[in-house]
Amino acid sequence: MGFVFLVLLEGALLLSAGMTFFGGVRGTVAATVALSGINFLVHDIEEFWHWEPLLLLAGIVGSILLLVVGRIANKSQVVNGLVGGLISLVLFGAFITPIVAITLWALVVGAGIIPKDKKSEVLWSFAPTILRLVLGIGWIIIGNILTV
Repeated sequence: MGFVFLVLLEGALLLSAGMTFFGGVRGTVAATVALSGINFLVHDIEEFWHWEPLLLLAGIVGSILLLVVGRIANKSQVVNGLVGGLISLVLFGAFITPIVAITLWALVVGAGIIPKDKKSEVLWSFAPTILRLVLGIGWIIIGNILTV
């Protein structure tokens, strides 16, 4: 495979990870479809069906986990501001140097990363974000394995 194709492939994999992180369940479904398309492009039909059940299973399990963890996390009232604050920190960090990004984030959002609530509520408030990161990294790893 050519260099340009591999760079475009990595871009698609990073986009899939971003769709999972920012889109939640809908992003996971979209990332599953995107990786299925990549699987179709890089493999012949026999090898395509060798990998496709794994991709579909990963997408279904990831979506169910996001639904369950999101439902449990929404029972605590910490989640909404915390996840929004973390996402804004990521967005600031993507376009600005880290020190300036953290300073701007603290000035604009004005919320601490760790709320002063029960430890279990804090853990469940971070669980959806951590799960989205793990799923996104998983999509990148699976996508890279597909092209070997």
